[in-house]
Amino acid sequence: MTTIINNVLPLVLIFLLGVLLKRFGVFVQDDAHRLLKLFFYVSLPALILRSIPEIELNAQLLFLPINAAMIIFATYLVAFFCGKRLQLARPSFGVFLVGAMVMNGGFAFPFVLSAYGEPGMALATLFDFGGGVMVFTFVYYQACRYGSDGRGGLHLLRKFLLSPPLMALCIALFLNLTGVKIPQVGMSFLQQLAYLTTPVVLLALGIAFNPRLVQRTPSIVAIGIRMFAGCLFGLLCCELFQLQGLARQVTLVMSAAPSGVNTLVFSSLEDLDNEFAASIVSYATLLGMCWLPLLIYLQG
Repeated sequence: MTTIINNVLPLVLIFLLGVLLKRFGVFVQDDAHRLLKLFFYVSLPALILRSIPEIELNAQLLFLPINAAMIIFATYLVAFFCGKRLQLARPSFGVFLVGAMVMNGGFAFPFVLSAYGEPGMALATLFDFGGGVMVFTFVYYQACRYGSDGRGGLHLLRKFLLSPPLMALCIALFLNLTGVKIPQVGMSFLQQLAYLTTPVVLLALGIAFNPRLVQRTPSIVAIGIRMFAGCLFGLLCCELFQLQGLARQVTLVMSAAPSGVNTLVFSSLEDLDNEFAASIVSYATLLGMCWLPLLIYLQG
């Protein structure tokens, strides 16, 4: 537990720094959206291109990304049903769906590394790969669909197919499967850009943090679907594929992760309900700091 605290505390401090910088007028709310665009268009594609080509893909590990995809789709079905019953406005409904689906794998990684070491991180990365494919295809499609630019057909298809993270995923997969190597200078360049991810995202979360719980009931329901229903679906996937040991533990931790920062990113990009998105992500993150260590402890 001490190791987990040592790994997570610096992340919490960066988040709190963002809160304080906004409180003292150094940043304003809109700066969070600009930082998130930097993450979406620059640091996240760089991180994908830097990490995915290095993962060893084989048929025996296919269940991990498949699990992630199944969990996201299952939470979508629950969120769609619940959101319709809550009678949310269109932009808020889009945020509700995205917030319930997107797993913050980056938040869960320090917990996985502390509890299960590098073998656990390797499995978590593969799991997150499947989640990433869903996020930048199916989930982003939902954000586009309910955004201010919510047109149908070829426009939406073109919009998410040309999203930088998805393009980076396709290139990274090609590099992985063909064995083509990025030159060392290119890898160093990507690494420097990838280093931006943690401070940029956590500062943006801090700047966007809204201590007022916007749309209280929908926020609580979205967080519950993401973190608790998601964990239940993770358990069902483990039973379905008969996963045991480390694979089971990692699947449960990753599936219970709080709502991901891409909830804010997609809301900002598609002009959804940004305050609602910030409320979901902020309070899910705070809850995750207690929920994930407890889940790891309960698994022994």
